[in-house]
Amino acid sequence: MDNRQRLIWELEKSFRTTFRMFRKELNHLFEDECTSMEFTYLKYIMEKDQVMTSMLSQEFNVATSHITAVTDRLVQREFVIRKRADNDRRVIYLCITDKGRDQVMMLEERKHQYMERKFKNLKDEDMKTLLTLFSKMNK
Repeated sequence: MDNRQRLIWELEKSFRTTFRMFRKELNHLFEDECTSMEFTYLKYIMEKDQVMTSMLSQEFNVATSHITAVTDRLVQREFVIRKRADNDRRVIYLCITDKGRDQVMMLEERKHQYMERKFKNLKDEDMKTLLTLFSKMNK
């Protein structure tokens, strides 16, 4: 393995470890209220106002059956409702409820405080460097 391959392997390992840690800590932070993925879906639904399950499935690259299972739980907890389209009764939208909106706002504040603690040891310049590097990767 040459040096470049080793660096790529180390970066991949570091990304996996970091993202796993973030997901685990966010799930713990949200406790029994919501998983990090449920929070992500709720937030997306809130931003879009109403969403079809197929849209969620495409946006997050997961199976529609997964989205259906998750949204069943969100409906059961009264965070979202299913609403039929006026012009085509076969089309069903997911809409966030006031309770769901309150949940997102409360968890968003909790997540913000977590991120503040997580990044407190990074200087502004370090954060700018990370942002620059990530943006180069996204091109």
